Amino acid sequence: MKQIQIIRNNNVVTFEPITIDPTELFFFTNLDPQQPHWPSLITNQLGPAPSPNSSQAAVPIPSDQTFPFTYTYGCKLHSNESGTVTVVAQLQAAQNTTFQNATQNQAIVPQPAASGGAPPFQFSGQLFQIVNSSGQIIQQGSGSIGPGLSLSTAYDTFGTAVIMVSGTPTVAGTYNFTFSVTDSAQHNLQQVQYAMTVVSQ
Repeated sequence: MKQIQIIRNNNVVTFEPITIDPTELFFFTNLDPQQPHWPSLITNQLGPAPSPNSSQAAVPIPSDQTFPFTYTYGCKLHSNESGTVTVVAQLQAAQNTTFQNATQNQAIVPQPAASGGAPPFQFSGQLFQIVNSSGQIIQQGSGSIGPGLSLSTAYDTFGTAVIMVSGTPTVAGTYNFTFSVTDSAQHNLQQVQYAMTVVSQ
């Protein structure tokens, strides 16, 4: 649940911009002590501060809408006031978490691990384990997703953020790795398990 603050500063009223995904709701808090306000997204006006928060609200999303997009709304009481809500695709893991086979010491074709959310991303909890064909662990560690592999951000043709795995794996075996990611709007994706088999050159 996100909060939109209505603020008066130097006699100018602003509606705080927020970024959400399609699953999220939000509410308004009027911090303006001088006037009531009535954002068009809610059914009742908010009195001057201190005033109770609004009810929950959502951005109407057309069925054919691609992400990200920005929705602009107005105020029913003051025609010169408006605000924006940016809607991004939900941050989620790729459908296929087992990547294409790769060859040791050869650059892989970058592959999507997750998509959606609001960049920039912060990665944490990176762990990896490499096993041989017998299932024996031959290398493991933290702070990366495996020797020669890394995470980066790209964008699809609609502008949706995509977290990519790329690089040149230097060890033969099956890479099993995981990571967590948090975006700039505090959406979070926790410890999805990924796998990639790297064959000897």
